[in-house]
Amino acid sequence: MGSDETVRSLLLEQLEGRNAHVDFNQAVQGLTFKQAGIRVEGIPHTIWELIEHIRIGQDDILKFCNNPDYEALNWPDDYWPEKSKPESKEQFEKSVQAVQEGIEEMRELIRDPQNNLQKPLPHGDGQTLFREAMLIVDHNAYHIGQIVLIRRLLGSW
Repeated sequence: MGSDETVRSLLLEQLEGRNAHVDFNQAVQGLTFKQAGIRVEGIPHTIWELIEHIRIGQDDILKFCNNPDYEALNWPDDYWPEKSKPESKEQFEKSVQAVQEGIEEMRELIRDPQNNLQKPLPHGDGQTLFREAMLIVDHNAYHIGQIVLIRRLLGSW
């Protein structure tokens, strides 16, 4: 396996997220939309806020990777949902699905041998596809850990 193939393979493995901890799918498996909106004392976010934050962040990263006319969101306000709980089961399920689809979209970008992982994106200021994929890996892992912690505190883990 060549160096580029090795890096792609490792990135794909990291985006799957099952090496050192649970992945996103495991973290939300069996979670109800009502549980997602419960605020645990001493914890700054609900699970819903974390899922939406992951979704919004991932979507922003993917837009940056794919769109030469990308316009940055305002940090931190645009990266967090306005409400602490989902309005419906459908909204909750749609957000979970969007996170899953975003992870797969980044995996597709990494799988494509036409995408140079180390070449700076032409519309950025030095960012590469490799860096953006690792940003998703890192950001998701951090917040997945928070989801698991909240589920433990709720007694649903």
